[in-house]
Amino acid sequence: MISIHLVMQSQLRIHMHFLSTGSKDSHSSNPMTSTFLEKAMLGHYVPQLAEVIFDSNKKASKEDHINLKGFAIGNALLDDVTNSRGMIEYAWDHAVISDRVYDNIISKCNFSVEELSDDCNDAFDEYYAVYRLIDMYSLYTPTCVDSNSSSSRQRHLIKGISPQMLSKFDGWHKRLAGYDPCISDYTEVYLNRPDVQAALHVNVTKKSHKWTHCSNAILIWNDSPASMLPTIKKLAAGGIRIWVYSGDTDGRVPVTATRYALKKLGLKTVKEWTAWYTSKQVVGGWTIEYDGLTFVTIRGAGHEVPSFKPKEALQLIEHFMANKKLPQKPF
Repeated sequence: MISIHLVMQSQLRIHMHFLSTGSKDSHSSNPMTSTFLEKAMLGHYVPQLAEVIFDSNKKASKEDHINLKGFAIGNALLDDVTNSRGMIEYAWDHAVISDRVYDNIISKCNFSVEELSDDCNDAFDEYYAVYRLIDMYSLYTPTCVDSNSSSSRQRHLIKGISPQMLSKFDGWHKRLAGYDPCISDYTEVYLNRPDVQAALHVNVTKKSHKWTHCSNAILIWNDSPASMLPTIKKLAAGGIRIWVYSGDTDGRVPVTATRYALKKLGLKTVKEWTAWYTSKQVVGGWTIEYDGLTFVTIRGAGHEVPSFKPKEALQLIEHFMANKKLPQKPF
């Protein structure tokens, strides 16, 4: 078995080497400016990379300094406890689960502990059964029904709540579905083509096993931090510009969970909750500005925001990169 956390740590070292080399080799007279935009489990990876850069800069020479400005993370898993409870409350609030299922989970599960009791696990079985019928990552879009598609088969869903619990169960990973619910299958077909694998210099031994989006060999989460909130707070206090955004139809890392997580940070509110606009009278979502952190929702978007709302995603990225606030009046 492979530890996902160790894989991520090795990638941190690779990225740090790339960024350091890039800043030295840049032909510009200014240091390379680094800005990251990512999502989901990179709610761990991106803040961790930013923290490594932030700490390294304190003792780096002018030549080695990486000009990190900020990062944006979407539908990002920031805190196990708030995400676990937020998932359940979101499902109940959006009429995905019944009162009985909700009450059963609330009464039998302690979201602050790493181990699931048998009663809690049984209660969650009913919760996950619902998401075999609809897409957990995009509540209101159709699932893939192509008879030739592997996505049309019953998917196994995670039985643990927090990432550390996932390593205790089989079949925890569910592939994401975008605007085209069969898109993950196209990716698998493409990346299993011999010419593509040759171009990528992978599977050089010509093994017959099929490439998939995630392997059950990567299961160990026990060494992964249960919360990234201390890191987020540290970086915000250190002047790193942070945007957290949420597609509001994602049931896996729902907007409810993100709001609970951000509330735990205890940051001062600079500008109250308000709508932001894509054009004329069209509301793109909602935003609130804290001291050092901006939170944005994207109305009608699932887990991978650009797949569902490309126009709004581009607008968000452009404003983040330009360090501008999203339009808060129709234009």
